[in-house]
Amino acid sequence: MKRTDVFKWNLQAFNIFKGTSTIIANPGGQGSSKTRSIIQLLIFLALSKKRYITVTAYALPHLKAGAMRDMDVSLIELGYDVNALKNRSESMYYIGESTIEFVGIEGNEARVTGPRRDILYVNEANKRIRYDVFELMNARTSEATFIDFNPAREFWFHEKIVPNFAYHLIKSTYLNNPYLPERELENILSKKDKPGFENWWKVYGLGELGQLDDAILKNWKFGEFDATLPYGYGLDFGSRHPDAMVKVAVDRVKKYLYWKEEIYQNELSTQQLFNIIQSRGVNDKMIIADSAATRTITDLSGKGLNIKPVHKSPIVDDIKMLEDWEIIVDPNSHNLARQLNNWIWLDKKGEIPIDEDDDLIDAGRYYSKTIIKPASAFKGHKAMQK
Repeated sequence: MKRTDVFKWNLQAFNIFKGTSTIIANPGGQGSSKTRSIIQLLIFLALSKKRYITVTAYALPHLKAGAMRDMDVSLIELGYDVNALKNRSESMYYIGESTIEFVGIEGNEARVTGPRRDILYVNEANKRIRYDVFELMNARTSEATFIDFNPAREFWFHEKIVPNFAYHLIKSTYLNNPYLPERELENILSKKDKPGFENWWKVYGLGELGQLDDAILKNWKFGEFDATLPYGYGLDFGSRHPDAMVKVAVDRVKKYLYWKEEIYQNELSTQQLFNIIQSRGVNDKMIIADSAATRTITDLSGKGLNIKPVHKSPIVDDIKMLEDWEIIVDPNSHNLARQLNNWIWLDKKGEIPIDEDDDLIDAGRYYSKTIIKPASAFKGHKAMQK
């Protein structure tokens, strides 16, 4: 198993502070290995002694897309059969004599705040996790509490923990991870010295406390896709970015938009993309696609898809439209949820959103705007478009 210095630092902190009230905090930038390293440490601790360990975040889909995936990869690297250790329905792993449970806080507060445990790990503690919930979880943890977060802004750790409790800080950046994939490293470094990305680089590049604004779209929650409603698809084409397709249904009575991630994949040829779309059972349902790729739209239409280009308008108009609805995100739409959490303003006063990692959001809004406001969706504008 490949281990970085972040693993070593957390192990040292555990050995020094276990059984005390000290919170081991891991603020860090993108690609620093903090999540993978803590997961590796939890496996090590589970094998060394019988323990009950809780890994939690704001929602289970978030854990499935990140920490649980890291758990699976780490166990495979150690030679374990993941299927033999994992209870998928309960999101639990049985390692040696120990149990590691993964629990989303939303909808499960009693489960995470009630029972006692030996070790607690709160993943991305600054995302939609209240301090009173953390306080109850931490109070019922006997050996150690780990938290990690991107230091985008001050939250309860800075307001409550730093002035009042013992804590140990382990700061990490991409420089601490020699195993970072080259493509991810290039993506991080591309933001360095890039105009408008000063705060991004400070937080996600250097792992320092930033002052990033809140997410643009806060009006969303997880929920099952309502397949009883009429639905269609939004499609955003990728070149350096992934091809992204979202299934969308509109409930005009409740003012709900149902979004479900269907495709999020890199480097697809037109034929490969067509095959995947067909495999999703799209049939003759309407697809509203990125109008910048007219040739691809023509090719896919020639293969029998009911696909039309979106008529773009200023993106701020689309944002204001979406803010009037509640977006219900399918629980398995991991990448879509991540993008909604991370989509922020590049210039809030100028109403310019950051144009990074938003492909699935684009796909969702293409179809949504076409159905909600068909007249404006097909009018077009000369203002800033996206």
